[in-house]
Amino acid sequence: MTDVRLIDVSLRDGNQSLWGAVGVTTRTMERLCPLLDQCGYEAIDLVSSTIMAAAVRFHHEDPWQRLDQARRLAPNTKLGFFTTGRRFVTFSRTPKVVLRLAYRLLRRHGITRMWLADPMLDMASTIENATVAKEEGFEEVIAGITYTSSPVHTEDYYAEKIAELDGCEAIDAIYLKDPSGLLSPERLESLLPKLKAQLTRLEIDEIHSHCTIGLAPMTLLKAADLGLTKLHCALPPVASGNSHSNALQLVRNLEARGHQSRIHGAALAQASACLKREATLFALPSGAPADYDEAYYQHTLPGGVLTTAARQLAGMGRAELMPAVVEESIQVRADLGWPIAVTPFAQYIVTQASINVITGERYGRITDEVVDLLLGEFGPMPGAVDAKLRDRAMATARAKRARITIEPSLDDIKAKFGLRLADEDLLLRAVMPSEEVDAMARRRQSDRGSLGSLLASLEDDKGPYSLSLTTGGSTVSFAGGGAAR
Repeated sequence: MTDVRLIDVSLRDGNQSLWGAVGVTTRTMERLCPLLDQCGYEAIDLVSSTIMAAAVRFHHEDPWQRLDQARRLAPNTKLGFFTTGRRFVTFSRTPKVVLRLAYRLLRRHGITRMWLADPMLDMASTIENATVAKEEGFEEVIAGITYTSSPVHTEDYYAEKIAELDGCEAIDAIYLKDPSGLLSPERLESLLPKLKAQLTRLEIDEIHSHCTIGLAPMTLLKAADLGLTKLHCALPPVASGNSHSNALQLVRNLEARGHQSRIHGAALAQASACLKREATLFALPSGAPADYDEAYYQHTLPGGVLTTAARQLAGMGRAELMPAVVEESIQVRADLGWPIAVTPFAQYIVTQASINVITGERYGRITDEVVDLLLGEFGPMPGAVDAKLRDRAMATARAKRARITIEPSLDDIKAKFGLRLADEDLLLRAVMPSEEVDAMARRRQSDRGSLGSLLASLEDDKGPYSLSLTTGGSTVSFAGGGAAR
């Protein structure tokens, strides 16, 4: 039987999958991290650039302070960052010097583990980014094999791709990443031996699978049966649905099969209860188990993308076009050379399909994002691109302008945004609108004199303190710290 280590994704991928990346605030994280630290997790999937952008954009919170608090409140558990290695915050490709700065700062603020998964399986890019991450101090770099379903994504294709990673000294291990929840237990049992057979130095020992069509709970059990020791899971209410397997039920299922998890069940339940209170407080939805949907294998589009597209069509008074858009999305993905349908590519596919359906002409107008995709901004397409589509895309003004690109230097970026800026603020301003970063900075300045900041200072037990609050005829006094204890 397998000695399993669980990896919690509640604060990052669970939040992104069910709460649009905006459901977790710094205060939520502060409440949850001490509880997660007691659960016995192998690691916490804490942050992505999307989570950092949401902290700034929607909550006006400093993401670096959030990371510092997480490190302080969960000192016994590895904290991790997920990236594709091509973009940071923006949908467009991020300059390499900006990515390097991001890695340096993440490491400075307590992140030690990186999950690096190029969705196009561009292994040259993965190796390059893994090398930079190690140079900037990451202790563990786990490279991903991103799974999807298409005529070109065969087991032999994946075997060829994983073999390219085996010689990279900057990569510590490999994980199987199933962002769309397409991987069945049967396919895993067939695929895993072929992947392992290509490795002489590295080990594939970890799996990340979403519950989109209800397969992930069984697939994770099969993974444990096959000897994989690291399984990703989430706590209710950010488990199930488009998110990950319910950690509480997963532990019970593993034990029923004879596997060990080394998870502290009481701490797990307490952490889940904490998140449920947050969901209730902020009226956030809870994930529910999904029914199996065979049709999903045809379009592979994430549920959130489908919901957004349906809402936008309804807003235009064209809700009846949704079935045609889904059908056209299948054709668009094929014409593009079968890119995986995850963010941002799923949005690109659906947007182009919608334009084709609404205008009644296939590729009469091609979006800039599709042009960028065909220019190789995110790596080469897995399969052959339709020749007519490629010719039309390369004839656009967007393609002609994009053929000359100059990577900026860090000095260029400093000259643009301010030589005296702290690195942390410089990075945010390089990838986000200035007004959003300004709003965050104003709140940060305000918080320095706020009651919340005062209360936070009381957690410092280096010396005694006393505090009295008076309102009306009532006074409440607090004392503690140092000799007062």
